[in-house]
Amino acid sequence: MARETLEERLARLQSTDTLNHSLGFRIVSYGQGKARAEMDCSTAVQNLNGMLHGGATAALIDHVGTVAIMSADRDSRPGVTTDLNITYLAPAKTGSKVYADATVLKIGKIMAFVTVDVRRAEDDVLVAQGRMSKYQG
Repeated sequence: MARETLEERLARLQSTDTLNHSLGFRIVSYGQGKARAEMDCSTAVQNLNGMLHGGATAALIDHVGTVAIMSADRDSRPGVTTDLNITYLAPAKTGSKVYADATVLKIGKIMAFVTVDVRRAEDDVLVAQGRMSKYQG
């Protein structure tokens, strides 16, 4: 059986029956250990205060971080998240847009590490910062 390419894996991750699609994540660029995703802060991802939900932010960080890791890994392995740490710094109102930039810190034989900044598109304010570890074995 032929090995799935990075592009094929990303197409599958964005298919209509995934959490990524349901939450509205859009990968806009990726390569060489970096990735960028965008998301509209719709009512589907708002919390009780009408702001971007922390859980949706966490899922966005996990998703774009995984894409960055896949773009740097010679076998495009997505790995399995073992640790996800997020610091929430500012709100994003419903109706706004955020973008997330992921940068791989290190890929070893069995572990990969990535950092992700989530910012409001309107004023570039840092909404959240995440760090993630993934098992690549």
